[in-house]
Amino acid sequence: MNTAACETPATDTAPPPPMRWPHSTDRLAEAALLLATVVWGSSFAWAKASGDAINRLLGAGAHAALGPLLLMGCRFLLAGLLWLAIFARSRRGWSLPSLRRSLLLGLLLSAGLVLQVLGLDRTSEAVSAFLTSLTILWVPAIMTLAMRRPPERIFWFGIALAGGGIWLMTGAMPGGIGVGEALGLACSIAFSFHIIALNLLTPRDDPARLTAGQFLVVSAVGLFACALVPSGRHLMDPAAVNNILSDRQVWVHLVLLVLLPTIVSFGLMFYFQPRVDPTRATLIYLTEPIFAATYAWILVGRRLGIMQTVGAGLILAANLLVELWGSGRRVRRK
Repeated sequence: MNTAACETPATDTAPPPPMRWPHSTDRLAEAALLLATVVWGSSFAWAKASGDAINRLLGAGAHAALGPLLLMGCRFLLAGLLWLAIFARSRRGWSLPSLRRSLLLGLLLSAGLVLQVLGLDRTSEAVSAFLTSLTILWVPAIMTLAMRRPPERIFWFGIALAGGGIWLMTGAMPGGIGVGEALGLACSIAFSFHIIALNLLTPRDDPARLTAGQFLVVSAVGLFACALVPSGRHLMDPAAVNNILSDRQVWVHLVLLVLLPTIVSFGLMFYFQPRVDPTRATLIYLTEPIFAATYAWILVGRRLGIMQTVGAGLILAANLLVELWGSGRRVRRK
């Protein structure tokens, strides 16, 4: 690792690691990540409805991977083009290092998304959600073992609370490791590396430029993956694509997915997360099932059970614990 990236002189005998996020957290950045998570929570219903509609139009099974993969490719392609059109900074200053960073971040993100789609086709939604949430374990583990930058002690209490909360909310614990469970684990590991890489690479570049690059890389991976799925090759026919995108249920949800959970949520994540400790950011992202459940209750009256409510409370308690501890540190420094 290139320690020359950190120009601040070390005060200890050993040079500091080249990481630019502080242990103390930035409240504005935390609020932005929480807003991104709120929007993500609303997107489950849109993604499921449009993915199912695409599978129906293609004559694929209800849980086939083709629909979600095509949706992923189109969603991020439109988001990338729109981002480039809106933000002039994203079109300027491209260099070989910028391309490499965008490619690495985009591949990590798309790996997590593709593995999640493939895993959902082979295991239950509850088990998939639980395994994906294991980022709360992988992120601090990677930081501790590979980077020698363990989280502060308070985060481990938050991790324990949030991990128990996720287990109660999903009501799932894999009974064995099959293909679906292995894909779910791989998905959570890919997301964990993306979270850490985002904090490492974004401070060295322009967030607007890297956001556009990531969107386009994810789009390319999603569309390429469609060609590898059975019955996906005939999507090369423009008439088939036009038939899919002209369906009202598909294009309405696609527009919502492009604007809100992609441009807004991922845009906030890519810009603000590097200002927050990676483990803290992961704790915030774990509130997503709470917001998804809240939307389900508002829209269709689906209430949380007792165990799910307790689980949601534990996740919120974990975030409150870490936030209050961080607030105390900020006050003491003043």
